[in-house]
Amino acid sequence: EEKRFFDVNGLADYIHMSESYVYKMVSNKSIPHIKLGTRTLFERNQIDNWVINGGTMVDNLPSLPNV
Repeated sequence: EEKRFFDVNGLADYIHMSESYVYKMVSNKSIPHIKLGTRTLFERNQIDNWVINGGTMVDNLPSLPNV
């Protein structure tokens, strides 16, 4: 069974980076994350998309139709 959410330690293992680098990306808001009180969590689907997009955050916002 695959986890849906990672903590910092789990994410560091998942993407093969150090925990300190993960914290740095969180502080720079350059990685998708969720803050729950003092905890920082990462959703697997968002992280997979982030990695596929070369480490850039992509928002899938609806667009307005051209009138």
